Amino acid sequence: MAENTGAASTIRILFAEDNPDIARIVTFYLKNMRNAEIVRCKDGGEAIAAMGAQKIDLAVLDGNMPVADGVKVLRWMRSQPELVSVPVIFLTANHTQSFADECIAAGAQLVMTKPFNPGLLVRQIHSLIIQCGTS
Repeated sequence: MAENTGAASTIRILFAEDNPDIARIVTFYLKNMRNAEIVRCKDGGEAIAAMGAQKIDLAVLDGNMPVADGVKVLRWMRSQPELVSVPVIFLTANHTQSFADECIAAGAQLVMTKPFNPGLLVRQIHSLIIQCGTS
């Protein structure tokens, strides 16, 4: 876990989304999570660079982004020893079961389709943090 200067440790959440409206909404909810630090990325290339430069505790990835889509980012993550067990949630406009299956097969813990409930996303993040022992 990332540490801050206070007594409580923070959870560093990487959030990669190219749609500015969705990014604004999700970022608002994530920033209101207690002890959360958000690493915001606008595409898959930024996400890979950010994860190469700093430790993250959980990733929320868009399924379809420029440079590298969410599945490519996730496959890259699973090839990195320090990221192999980082929980991943997909947010996607792709409602097909085959895409959800592809995400899970690549190592995602959860696939949420757009439109989605931001409050549910936050609850799912809390649940994964507890399940994966990130906090």
